[in-house]
Parts: sequence; structure tokens; C-alpha cells
Amino acid sequence: MLDGKNNNTFKISRLGERISKTGNILNSSANIQIEEFQKQVQQNSILYEKLIKNLIIDKFDTLNAFDTSKDFFDKESINFVAIDGTEYATQFFDMVLFYAGAYSCSGSLDFCKDNDGGGKIKANYEEKFLDKDKEISSCVPIFINKIPEIDTSFYDSQNQYNSLLNQFTEEAILDNTNISKSLMTFSEFFLAYTMASSKQTDVIFMDRSLSNMYSSLLTDTSKRSDWSETCSLLNFDIDNIPFDINDFTLARHFLYNRLLEIPPSRGDYLRYSIFFKILENESADLPFLCKLLDIDYNDEKRIKRIEKYLKKWIDEDVIIKENNHYKINEKYQSTGSRTKKLVDTVGNQIFKNEKDPFTIIKNVNGKERKEWITTTDLSFLTLFSLYLLIEECWKNNILLIGITKDTIARDFSNHLLPVGIENSLWAINQTEDNDGDGDGDKTNTNNNVSDTIYSDRMLLQTVSLLNYENLNIPWSLMEYDSAFVMTIPDTKKRKGYVSGAIKNKITTNKLFLRSFVQLEQAKSENRLRSNVLFIDRLVYPPFDIQNSENIVQFIHEYSSEEKIDFILYKDNKTPNPIQNLVISILKSMSCPSIAESFGHNKALYIADKVAKWHNEEFRKIVDSTTFLISNKKNLRNFLFYMNTFREKRYEYESNR
Repeated sequence: MLDGKNNNTFKISRLGERISKTGNILNSSANIQIEEFQKQVQQNSILYEKLIKNLIIDKFDTLNAFDTSKDFFDKESINFVAIDGTEYATQFFDMVLFYAGAYSCSGSLDFCKDNDGGGKIKANYEEKFLDKDKEISSCVPIFINKIPEIDTSFYDSQNQYNSLLNQFTEEAILDNTNISKSLMTFSEFFLAYTMASSKQTDVIFMDRSLSNMYSSLLTDTSKRSDWSETCSLLNFDIDNIPFDINDFTLARHFLYNRLLEIPPSRGDYLRYSIFFKILENESADLPFLCKLLDIDYNDEKRIKRIEKYLKKWIDEDVIIKENNHYKINEKYQSTGSRTKKLVDTVGNQIFKNEKDPFTIIKNVNGKERKEWITTTDLSFLTLFSLYLLIEECWKNNILLIGITKDTIARDFSNHLLPVGIENSLWAINQTEDNDGDGDGDKTNTNNNVSDTIYSDRMLLQTVSLLNYENLNIPWSLMEYDSAFVMTIPDTKKRKGYVSGAIKNKITTNKLFLRSFVQLEQAKSENRLRSNVLFIDRLVYPPFDIQNSENIVQFIHEYSSEEKIDFILYKDNKTPNPIQNLVISILKSMSCPSIAESFGHNKALYIADKVAKWHNEEFRKIVDSTTFLISNKKNLRNFLFYMNTFREKRYEYESNR
């Protein structure tokens, strides 16, 4: 029998073995990952020499940016606003307090000529921004058992809410709720929309990807069959007209631009393109409608789809047919204006009302009923706010830019490059020809693309580091259509064809342009460079589609063969005045002297600090309110039951 000392030695020995085993696993795994990383770095270097170096622009002309600014804004000094959001959720006795808001930093950009005859941009930031800049926020207390009714991510179309309440503990509900996040996203886009409609700004910076947000919102609002359960705003009165399911269906795609062909006359968007063409022309028969849609009247498959959609619209009472002519029902002619009023009404209530900001009053069967605004409602409102923001930017010549700090996106390397290589959009530098066919080993180039480092951001940061002597700062990747995110090489390997990445669907083209940019390097060491940022911006017809060379056309076989046009600035020799303007502005607003914002946008950095300051102030208010309530005499008998078991245990353990 072991004595105490030997027994302890035995325990320590066993513990040492387990620790040693864990250390060996970590060391071995880390070495494998490092070797894989080094291999991918080599592949990135090969890909850079073969192709990517021709797709990176590292020469920008501020004087040309000055000329573009005068053409775009029609003035030499412009105003900007940067918007960032914050959110917070905390348990307050048996309730949860959800807080979210959007905060801004504003200023001006002055374009002028320097002494050498070149251009210069000076960024000026609003002083005392805590007092002067725009902000909106809201707070809502909700009992824990009510959260699944408001947060529709808990909704199950079969079991609905009651069984879900039995499946989730309070801790699980609190850990998985999206209420504050959804409210924050809506606050950011609602503030951006109100700033754009007030015509107080010329450039809007947002701390998020615009194109990714657009796709995400469409996904979050796609389950029409669930709207009756998850959307409280359904049949909410606007101008004494219920905003019904047809209004919501139309409003999900209520963005029209004839020059950009939005919505496009293809895929699932054909249905909405039909609506807008009839609305714009008041009425149309089938041949005229096909002409408006640029669809061959002899294309039987597409004509049948048009007739199917027309019949569906007629059955839903959206379109009326009279003497072989189609026109829009009078009620749905006002869907656009009522959508705007819905956003304004509910948005102002959430962010300006102090009493019940998160509930609405609906008329149900002649009786008034109070209902909570749900996260699905917030997704709809955010999507509608994005559309209204885009329309204001097109109408008032406002430059809309989204900046994302860290992203794991791979659409450039996994989608755009394979599509371009398969269809010979670029001349590949023939560094090798192992198979002797004289094609520069295109297959090897495709392999290099698939073997690139984990994300586009890391790919570009790596090539920038390896080629720091030849790649000037700032630099930017050429701009490409955001629709490439959902585009892959044709599954049948046909030249000039593409396929959709998910269910063969390709999202709206000619709406946003994507790129990557690196803005700063250390003065003492050129290899020390800032992080690569992902940026996307709105497309502007007078600049982005005026040159047919910027349009690349493919055929997409969906229900039939359909043409799809992508905007693509093919290489670093293709003129792009808006990108030159954007990078010149971003460079002027970079602040290398502040370590936290090295290579980022100073205005967004300030907006982030303002948002965090308000977040901290709200937390202090919550703590003070909790203390105040805890010391009320008439509530002392109830405090024991108002706290959860977890809170009581934490209090006892901390006191002990």
C-alpha cells in the first residue's frame, strides 16, 4: 500500500503525463500548421507573379481625384459622416435590458492644389463631436419569457413558441438572442438614411460591408410562409391602408434603377422587373412588356415564365388585366411611398419615443391590439432603410462606402479568379509550361488559386509583405461586381457561361463594387504595413457603366439561358475615377500617429470611441437603477424572487 508521499508522487506523475501529452499534441499540430502556412505563402507568391500584380493599383492621382470630386459633387469642399453602432444586453432582475444605438463623426474634406501643382485633400473633423454629431439610440426592457416571441430566430414553424420555451433554459435564451444586435443594425442604417435625406453630407462611411449586409437581410426576410407569425408589422396601417403581405413582398425588392437594370430581368428577379416596367409605363401588353424587359418574344421558355409571373401577380391582386393590357393595382402603386412612411414612422417611434418604443398598436377585427416589434420586423426595416439610403445617394450624389476591418471572405480567390481564368479575362504570365502545350499551365494557376492562404485579406497581406519593395502604399485591388460573390465557373465547363454558387442563383449585379485596400506603412520600416481592409461602395451609373469595357457579359443557365452583365475593372490599367477618388479620400483620413487606427479610417475610429463611451454610460445608468430599486422599501419583499438562482449564487459566493 502506497504511503501519502508516494501517493502524491503518483498523482503528480499522472498529471505530468497528461500535461506532457497535451503539449506534444499542441507542438505537433502547430508545426503542421506552420508548414502548411509556408507552403501557401509560396503559392501566393507564384500567383502574384502570374496574375495578381496586374490587378493591384498602387498609383493614385489626387489632382485627378480633385477633378472627379468637382464632377461628382459639383463643389470643392465636401462634408462627410462616419457611422458606427453599439449594443448591450444585461439581465435586470427577471428582465433583460436591450440597448443599441448608432453614433457618428462628421467633418469636411477640402480639395486644393499644392505648391508643386499636385492635388491635396485636407480632412477637418468636427470639434466637440459628443455635442454636435448625430446619434440615435433606444432601450427596451423585456421579461425573459417574452424574448422568444420577439426574437424570431427562436421560432419553429412546426412547434411555434410554446415548445421552444420548454427546450431552452434562461441562460440559453440570453446567450442566443439577437434583439440588441438587430436593433443596432437598424439604428446604423436608419441614421445613415436620415443623414442622406437631409442633404447634410456628401460622403457616408459605414463600419460594415454593404453588399454582405444586403444579402444577409434578403435571407433574413425570405420566409414568406412565416411572416404571419414572425412579423408584427404585417397589416400595420400606413395612411389607413394595411401594409399587407403583397406590400412586404414588393418592398423586399423595391429598388429600381433603369440605367443599371435593377432589378435585372433574369432569374428570380424577373418577377419584380415585370412589376417595375409596368409601373413605370402605367400599362403594357405582353409584346411591349418583353421589349421593355429586353427579352426575345420568340424565346418560348422565358415567355412562359413571364406569363407565369403575370398570372401569379393577377391571382394575388397586384396586377390587373384589361383588354390584354396589364397595369398595377392602385393600392400597390403607392407601395414605395408607404414603405418610406413605414420606416419613418416606426424608426422615429423606436428612437425618439420614451414610452413603449418597441410596441405598435394594430387594428385587428375592429379592436386595437398592442404587439411587440420583432427581430424579423427589424430586418425588414433595415432592408427598407438600406434601399432608401441607396436612392438618396443616387439622387443627391452621395458617396456611400462600407469599410470592414477583419474579414474571412474568399470571393476574390474562390469565385472571381476562377471565373476570370476559365474565361480568359486576363493574360496569365507564363512562368511555367510543364505539360508542353504552350498555355502557361492554366491548370496549375487554378491550383494555385485553390491553394491560396485562408482568406482574401491574408492572401493580399502576404503578397504585400513579400513584395514591399515594388508595391507602393496606398494600393488597392481593382474593383469587381459584388455579384461575383455568388458566381462560380460553369458547372458544365462551357466558355462564356457561369453558374450560381448556391442553388444556381446569382444575386443582383451592378449594385455594389468590392475591393481591398492597404493604406499605411511605417516610416522606419517599409515591411511594417497596416492590415488590408475590405471596402465596398455603391455603383454610380454616370461613372461605372459609361465605358462598355467595364462590362463583362456571361450567360447564366437558370430556367433558360439568360445574359448577365457584371461590372469589372479588369486590371490596373483600366481607368476608374471613382476608385481613385475613394482611395485618395481614405488616404487623407488615415491616421498613422494613432496606433489603434493605423491604416484605418480616423472618422470611423472616432465614431467607434463615441459609441463605446455611450455604451459605458448606459451600463452606469443600469447599475444605478438596479441599486435604486433594490433599496425601495415596498420592493424588498419581492427582491428575493426577482433575482435568478444564478445571480443569488454569484452574490453569495462573492460575499463569502
